[in-house]
Amino acid sequence: MGFVEKWIESLDYSFEILPSACVRHKSPWSTCDKCLAACQEAAIELLQGKPIIDQEKCSECGSCMTACPVQAVSGILPKQSFIQKKLIAVNTAPPSVKELLIYHAKGIASIICDGSVLSGAWKDSVEKANSILVQLGKAPFMIETETSVESTYSRRELFSLWRKEGQSLVKQVTPAKWRFNHKDLDLNHYYPEYQFFDVTIHQETCTLCKACEATCPKTCFTLEDHRFTINLQSCSGCELCQELCPEKAVTVTSLIATAVTKSYDVYLKTCSQCKNSFQTLNEQDETCPVCKNRKAGYLS
Repeated sequence: MGFVEKWIESLDYSFEILPSACVRHKSPWSTCDKCLAACQEAAIELLQGKPIIDQEKCSECGSCMTACPVQAVSGILPKQSFIQKKLIAVNTAPPSVKELLIYHAKGIASIICDGSVLSGAWKDSVEKANSILVQLGKAPFMIETETSVESTYSRRELFSLWRKEGQSLVKQVTPAKWRFNHKDLDLNHYYPEYQFFDVTIHQETCTLCKACEATCPKTCFTLEDHRFTINLQSCSGCELCQELCPEKAVTVTSLIATAVTKSYDVYLKTCSQCKNSFQTLNEQDETCPVCKNRKAGYLS
């Protein structure tokens, strides 16, 4: 490790929740609590419905950072050891399942441990990752026994070394905020042929109000004149679309499968009451959503 890398390694980094990315900041309807649930130190609390990090309690473990479905937590992941593209299972907290899947996609296929088998939290994390890898049609992590390790790389160095652009570590750092890694934790980016969530639109109740299209952090929804499409490969499961839909017409569920794009036919109709044009997913609709919600006899 060079002098600059050692200097950066020694700096202190404060984790921060980015209002521009956090779904709770984007919508008061969001109930996302993944960062709160992941924090072992209870260092994240809600202030007027928006999560904030108590720096006094925060141990900078990175759990909230990897748990966030929209990469809204910036910071720097704690040290993790590697050698010759192998992950070393030392006596520290193991990487999250998401990190393990990303490492695997980047060529880390083996884990080195002191004994013949992994134990404790490491075993649990690796078993969950291997279960997902099998569903993705990938080979699971190999477990190897190693008694001596000569050199290691930290997680942040590994992310830096992987960058194809060949930029230096210092150039990757934003000087004003010293932010690392959080944008690299989008699992969908590493498995472009697969989807990890399914999104279903209930055609009978959807009014094509465009709320999901306008607010989706991953731009999964596209409404055109005659077609409504959902790019399921991009979905990261933040569930914002499901929570803010005024008609409760959106359902998000976990699903590992070959990525597909769902498509719904859109029909252009003229309302039988107000005579205005409107779009609908139901070919039988003859009344626009506005008139449907009005009480009988309102015109009189």
